[in-house]
Amino acid sequence: MYIFIGFCYNNQRINLTMAKKRTLAGRFHSFLLDHIWLKYVVEYAVALFMCALSAAVFAVGLVSFLTPASAELSFVSGGVSGISQTISLAAQLMLGDAIEPYRDIIYSIFYIAINIPIIILAFRKIGVRFAVLTMINVALVSLFASTFRLIPFLNDLGAFVDHHGGMLSRALFAGICTGLSSAIAFKYELSAGGADVIAYYVSLKKSTPTGKYTMMINTAIILVYGLLMAISPSLISSENDAWIMAASGVLFSIVYLFTSMLVIDFINVRNKKVQIQIVTKKDNLHTMLLANVPHGATIIKGTGAFSGEARFIINMVVSSYETKKVVNLIRQIDPESFINVSNLQQVYGRFYIRPVK
Repeated sequence: MYIFIGFCYNNQRINLTMAKKRTLAGRFHSFLLDHIWLKYVVEYAVALFMCALSAAVFAVGLVSFLTPASAELSFVSGGVSGISQTISLAAQLMLGDAIEPYRDIIYSIFYIAINIPIIILAFRKIGVRFAVLTMINVALVSLFASTFRLIPFLNDLGAFVDHHGGMLSRALFAGICTGLSSAIAFKYELSAGGADVIAYYVSLKKSTPTGKYTMMINTAIILVYGLLMAISPSLISSENDAWIMAASGVLFSIVYLFTSMLVIDFINVRNKKVQIQIVTKKDNLHTMLLANVPHGATIIKGTGAFSGEARFIINMVVSSYETKKVVNLIRQIDPESFINVSNLQQVYGRFYIRPVK
């Protein structure tokens, strides 16, 4: 009996593999499986390219929209960078303007010091590949940001947007850039470091979208920074304008963070789940699904209301990024099946999520 079931599963896998080989993508995938070392080389090459792309997009957002040299007001970047900004500002408030020339040094010291335990967390709790690519991403952001500061067009872009569209437009552009950067990083299992690592770790444990945790952490940082700005008249032209400038900085920084959160959760669908309901005549469809998808299923025997014929109703919950694969698989096995896909808010119980490499 067990031998027969095993034979059926293997036979089903072979049939599906043969179907895949008829497509160009399938042939390329099969070629990589036959040359496993090349598969790893391609995976790491793609990951490094996307790491560099993520860093470049973030650097553009940082230089042109978050902290442009030519703009009247800079936004708080959030995360470890925002914490370091807040600490350097607090040091200036406590020690006076004499420390102003050393604020960048204070910022750098705390930025590195706070990132060290976070990187250790990434190594121990998430994965070596994730931690290494995150460190590369952080280094590339610093390199690209320093380089982009030398490009006049990128430096003046923030002031141009402020002049023609207002600071709200600049906040939206900042959110799109930083959100796109983080989403690309999360999609390829790395991060921009700092608070993104903590948000990614918590989202893995709770199996919920990443963006809201990033938003919660960064909002708290921005509120503290805004309070410090308000009691620091030396940073602003006049004392009467302090609260107005602080409120504006906090408001537009929150707009930027909210936009960033929406972009992250729209693109990064790793922790989003969908329910797939299949109505089929084939009594073996569920066995073929279980042989090719790492999730369980529930089968209900039903009857078609119009035809009166027997039907099998299969309910299955999968990760959002697996939806296309599962639907294509069902269509290959039973082209006449009826498939209903529904987004889920949350799932409780045992649910398999592919571990981070």
